[in-house]
Amino acid sequence: MKVDSLFQERLRRAQKTNVRYLRLLFNDHFILFLMIALGAGILGYRDLLTAHQSVTYWHSIWWQAISIVWLLVGWQFGNLVTYFKPADRLYLFANDHDIIKSYLAMAMRLSAFYASVWQMIFIAVIAPILWRMDVDNWSRLFFLIIFVISYKMLLLMYERDKLFLKSRRLTIAIFEPDAIAEKILFRFLVPGTLLAFIIGLSTDQSNVMVIIWLLFAGIVVRYFAVTESKSQLFAIDWLRATSQAQVQQQRTLHFFALFAEVPHQPKTIKRRRYLDSLLKRLTKGQGSLFQLFLTRLARDTEILPLIIRLFLVGVVLVIALKSAPLWLIMIIAAAVLYLITFQMLPLYDDTQKNLWTRLIPISKVERLKSFARVQMIVAIPVILMMFVIVLFIRPLNETPVILVTMLIVEFIMLKFYIPKNSHKNKK
Repeated sequence: MKVDSLFQERLRRAQKTNVRYLRLLFNDHFILFLMIALGAGILGYRDLLTAHQSVTYWHSIWWQAISIVWLLVGWQFGNLVTYFKPADRLYLFANDHDIIKSYLAMAMRLSAFYASVWQMIFIAVIAPILWRMDVDNWSRLFFLIIFVISYKMLLLMYERDKLFLKSRRLTIAIFEPDAIAEKILFRFLVPGTLLAFIIGLSTDQSNVMVIIWLLFAGIVVRYFAVTESKSQLFAIDWLRATSQAQVQQQRTLHFFALFAEVPHQPKTIKRRRYLDSLLKRLTKGQGSLFQLFLTRLARDTEILPLIIRLFLVGVVLVIALKSAPLWLIMIIAAAVLYLITFQMLPLYDDTQKNLWTRLIPISKVERLKSFARVQMIVAIPVILMMFVIVLFIRPLNETPVILVTMLIVEFIMLKFYIPKNSHKNKK
């Protein structure tokens, strides 16, 4: 079997799938959110950089911490992409040598390209702040880019190494693969410490560190490199390899599912015991369908975390743009409520798709009322918390306007948006 052609075929198939999902992604909701988020982010960034600040302001340890955390977040993007399938453990079981030598080599090149693009994006965003923090020498900035990208390449090689069945040296066998301690050490503590040194060192010290880092990286690359002789000694841990590929695929699908309905996306639930007492109080004496909607929302692994993230994004934008025009704050508050309602609609759709729910003698009007009440339980705390935040950062005479705007949007969601979109579903 030609494993090179197999990888290329799977790559083309994945690209076609991504293009199809991108068409679903770039809908009105995503474009609206993108315009608001980018516009607000650019405006806030411009105000930050153009404001007259003292030299000590940019030399604050807080800016160093923010820069390090931002780059650490960037390292979490661009993982190993292999496109392995669960059936490969049977159909490719006897081709480990070719898989290791050719298939994974192509996967590494593709993953390195994606990872480099992600790292360059994160560095480009934080570069103006780094320049203000006295990282204003092109050689130092170039070394920072080299370090960030090269460290990510080492992480990719380590990810590939964990797919092999082989004896590990003691320095690697300290942790079980994918252990929490391993992730904290190699993805946060070690790179965070090195970034703190790079940002805080002088130009001459950085030049010395460049040489030390390149020597160390060369040793690590040599250790993880897969030569012809090594490829004959290693075997693929197919259970781990297929599991890693499925996790990577689910991450991509979850990203598309943020703003579009991804077909054939598996649904999972997780009981959150800390919400049981709250659920018991809210559902006491309520109808069965209301209890069903609220319980599914509390235990959904996608919708509830997404609602929380949308709310946090809205809060960050409002705080970052505290000096922005009133109309922009109103748009952000309205968009947060709209997007939260939009993300809750799959909860109604998925419940209606279950055959046994159709056997419940409840009219569609009552079903919509139950779902609308669940939406209100989510929206009212969001409105109140946004109002309290605005109360502290905006002039007092503007807060009633923002509150009225959010209440009007909530009324439109309940009376028009939810009933209209529910008609798209079968009764």
